[in-house]
Amino acid sequence: MSTITTPAGKAVEADDRVSPPDTLAADASDQTGDHPHADRARALRVTPTLVWVVVAIALVASLALGATRGREWYAARQTEAANAAAVAAAKQLAINFVTVDYTKVDADIARVKAGATGDFLKSYSSSASELTKVLVANQTVSSVQRTEAALVSGDQDSAIALVGVVAPTKNTAVPNGEIKTYRMRLDLRLVGDEWKVENLEFVG
Repeated sequence: MSTITTPAGKAVEADDRVSPPDTLAADASDQTGDHPHADRARALRVTPTLVWVVVAIALVASLALGATRGREWYAARQTEAANAAAVAAAKQLAINFVTVDYTKVDADIARVKAGATGDFLKSYSSSASELTKVLVANQTVSSVQRTEAALVSGDQDSAIALVGVVAPTKNTAVPNGEIKTYRMRLDLRLVGDEWKVENLEFVG
């Protein structure tokens, strides 16, 4: 502490202490408002509008994903139902094809034709007359003891199925009967709301 005499002759005490440069710089910095962290916080501030935009985008994306999965699930269920119906139709036609009784051939043939379409219907219809003669001449009677059917491939309007049939059969050559086994591949097509066989082949 030192004493200073003013021009008026008064003595006053002067403080010898001097503010450190760092303190002055800090004060100056505070006064100029130079706060990098504060600026960054302001830049990152989330407004209500931004929140609603993010929520809306997430909601739209969720709804779109749900709709896509819903359509896929529905299409899969539709195909599954179509395949099951096709296999059932293939199995029934195979049963009708093998089941014959020479005393009622016309009814047996009519059942097969009702489940046929395309090339198979044409070829079977054209051979029906000759088939009737053979069945009646041999007094053929054939029934179905057991069947097994499986889908090979299919979609909502076409399918391929394999059907196995065990059929006790008798005729004039084998009056006591015998067990015959048939394995068939059937190509099916949806005609209107019914599955019909458009091709039938015997396979090993």
